[in-house]
Amino acid sequence: ARWTDSNVHSCYLSTDGIYCWDDWAIDRPTMSIDGFQRNTPIGLLLDLDEGTLSIYQNGQRLATLKDGLSGEYCWYATVWGAASVSIKRGLAPGEQQG
Repeated sequence: ARWTDSNVHSCYLSTDGIYCWDDWAIDRPTMSIDGFQRNTPIGLLLDLDEGTLSIYQNGQRLATLKDGLSGEYCWYATVWGAASVSIKRGLAPGEQQG
């Protein structure tokens, strides 16, 4: 199975800082991210070793959005209006490549 023992098939984050995840079968409740600032760049860190998805803003981790992730994942972005998106491979703020 592509998602091994994880039941997370997609994660969603709005420009208002509203987050939810989906397992294709059950509607999951949305969560609001404390400290989220609109119109400010964000970073998402998918740590496949730890099985976590975290959100960063202004160089600080705001929250771990989901844990227990395993298997294969890919990034996608949906943009409306005058927004822009870039997807890059990198390290979390403050981490150094060893």
